[in-house]
Amino acid sequence: MVDYDKAVATVQDPNADPVLLAKIAYENPEFGANVAVNPRCYPGLKRWLATFGDERARQTLAQMGVTAEDGPVADAQPAQDVAADSAADSAADSAAADQYSADSYSADQYSADSYAASAAQQQPAQDQYTAAQYAAQQEPQATNPYGYTAQMALETTDQELIAKIAQYAPELRPCIARNPSTYPALVDWLAQLNDPAVNAALATRQ
Repeated sequence: MVDYDKAVATVQDPNADPVLLAKIAYENPEFGANVAVNPRCYPGLKRWLATFGDERARQTLAQMGVTAEDGPVADAQPAQDVAADSAADSAADSAAADQYSADSYSADQYSADSYAASAAQQQPAQDQYTAAQYAAQQEPQATNPYGYTAQMALETTDQELIAKIAQYAPELRPCIARNPSTYPALVDWLAQLNDPAVNAALATRQ
């Protein structure tokens, strides 16, 4: 199994090795949703996650328009090399052949939802109110070179665009955290960053 810290760092890396992402999806299924939103997650891996991933991964992919019943998936990212695709597809085939059981990893499964809920319960009500007020009053200054703006991050309903802004425009993550269209897996990922501005923005979703 891929080391937990290495898995966390890899799924957050926009330049992650696709083969390592496939290995994480197979050996650390609790990271399936995070793998799915990584820009280096290629079509074959998305199809495998939509079929064999856990519920969070399947829900995340469904929100991105990818389901187990889909045929070939058109990926907006550049095509990965054949070796990477082949290696990951081989891992997926092996997983299907072995009929991987969710029971085997349930004891170790990390739940970002539980983490977020626990953090919210531990924070005093007054702190939550203050954080919410802070987030509502802040308007991050866009500094990314891709043309992503705060208004775009706050208002877009395009799930793929939301994921790209979160990856490539970190200064706009508080806006993504406040966007009501941000899908649950990405909200969980944002909660794991422990960024004060992001946490304050997430408090407004309570």
